[in-house]
Amino acid sequence: MAALQTAATLGFTRIGLESARAAQPDAVDTAPAIVVGSGYGGAVAALRLAQAGIRTLVLEMGRLWNTPGPDGNVFCSTRTPDQRSMWFRTRTEAPLGTFLWLDVVNRDISRYPGVLDRVHFAEMSVYVGRGVGGGSLVNGSMAVTPPRAYFAEQFPSVDAGEMYGTYFPRARAALGVNTVDPAWFESTDWYRFTRVSRKHAEKAGLRTTFVPSVYDFGHMEREAAGSAPKSALAGEVIYGNNHGKRSLDKTYLAAALGTGKVTVHTLEKVRAISRAPDGSYVLTADRIDATGRVVETKEYGCTYLFLGGGSLGTTELLLRARETGTLPDLPASVGTGWGTNGNVMLGRA
Repeated sequence: MAALQTAATLGFTRIGLESARAAQPDAVDTAPAIVVGSGYGGAVAALRLAQAGIRTLVLEMGRLWNTPGPDGNVFCSTRTPDQRSMWFRTRTEAPLGTFLWLDVVNRDISRYPGVLDRVHFAEMSVYVGRGVGGGSLVNGSMAVTPPRAYFAEQFPSVDAGEMYGTYFPRARAALGVNTVDPAWFESTDWYRFTRVSRKHAEKAGLRTTFVPSVYDFGHMEREAAGSAPKSALAGEVIYGNNHGKRSLDKTYLAAALGTGKVTVHTLEKVRAISRAPDGSYVLTADRIDATGRVVETKEYGCTYLFLGGGSLGTTELLLRARETGTLPDLPASVGTGWGTNGNVMLGRA
């Protein structure tokens, strides 16, 4: 992946192969296709558009995480977080942030465009990734293919045969999905307490299963053997992994950039979408610096628009466009049927 970036304090980064053009902040204000967001949906869209020969611009509100900090690591530790951890916060807000009802996990930090954000609403809070790679930077690396019967029940209009015969295998291959070696799992001290929990679950009448992952279990075994730097085994996860994790910047986005058809703008937040008289789309985006200050407001035009800002970001953009009348044909169903992702996390003290 070729990369070019200005000083981090300027708050502006582009990655792409056309380095001369990427060096100019205003060099690309139109493109045949624009993708908003660089998470799973946006990354796949960018790659497929590029493979079809369509020049594509990706707008990402987070930064490019490729520059080591003072400690020599790109990402900070989960156990000792610093400003790299949270999106413009003065204190971290970790999941399971309390232990025996005491806030002993979170730390005071400086405001900075960190990699994890927690967006608060009246009835729930939503964790999202901020950076090139979106949620893949901060999630738990789980890569579960749903049971086919569940999928068919929830999406009866989708061809399940095609999904399970073509698209799920294609995604697993591109993401580098793998599973832990059962023999190593049963023998290593690193999974000792997982094995204890499995016994207790069985006694409670619960079933357990191994979960496929985009974290490289081969790397994890080398971590345990002392032949590779520790990441997962050092407790890194919610604020990014310095090693071992196959996040989108190393898979789909790397492939997209390798086509020479994709450019990524970072620290640019799209806040409005409208339709021009000729049918093209117009996007208004604010470019921010490392303090969160808006340093420029830009407009982009495109023929093809793909919204990959996640469930939260995409829904917000569409609702705003509908309610302000800039995209008046959006149906009333936009924004409905929205809820949690179904995960339940339990911590044992």
